Amino acid sequence: MNFFKFLTDNIIIKNLILAIVILVLLVLGLNFYLDLYTHHNDYHLVPDLTNKSYEQAKKILKDRKMQIEIIDTVDYNPKYNKYAVVEQNPRKNDKVKVGRKIYVKINNNAYAKVSFPAVIGKTRRQALSLLKASGLKVGNITMRPYFAEIVLRAFHRKDTLKTGSKIPKNSVIDLVIGDGKRAVDSGSNYEQTDASKSQQPDVDIQKTINNVIGN
Repeated sequence: MNFFKFLTDNIIIKNLILAIVILVLLVLGLNFYLDLYTHHNDYHLVPDLTNKSYEQAKKILKDRKMQIEIIDTVDYNPKYNKYAVVEQNPRKNDKVKVGRKIYVKINNNAYAKVSFPAVIGKTRRQALSLLKASGLKVGNITMRPYFAEIVLRAFHRKDTLKTGSKIPKNSVIDLVIGDGKRAVDSGSNYEQTDASKSQQPDVDIQKTINNVIGN
């Protein structure tokens, strides 16, 4: 009893107890505020934004109290609409808190341009390999009389292509290739074909001619 009376009468002890009570209340209040501010245990599922336009995705996320941020555009993919979301992070059905930013990558509106490779004067195998490496596709192949089995001309939608021409990636390229059946007379002068006159590099065809006739 005397000890209890000592505690209640001692001003230092009273202040110490009061300080402890205040500290506990502050800690509890701070925890409550943080839970409220950070939406503790308030999770939402991330919606699927795939193939949605930016505006559509923005509205969908806004309705769920989330935000959207574009971090990159990717090469055009025909599987998705132009300027549509192709990737997102966090992924769909992931649990996130209210206000979370969803980072997306947007599909471009067209294929990127690539330089047409130097296939004129190359063999069929070399040409196909170069076109594939450049992200281009091979369409129709037409054979024409010529003493060497090399590429004579190349077209994209009927437009004659030259080395270095800028064309969309994934374009279909039509080729005209020599059939290798014309006889070679090493003592005669060879007239240039339309292909060698209209396309570059002429030097590639001339090198092939020289190799064939032994010059």
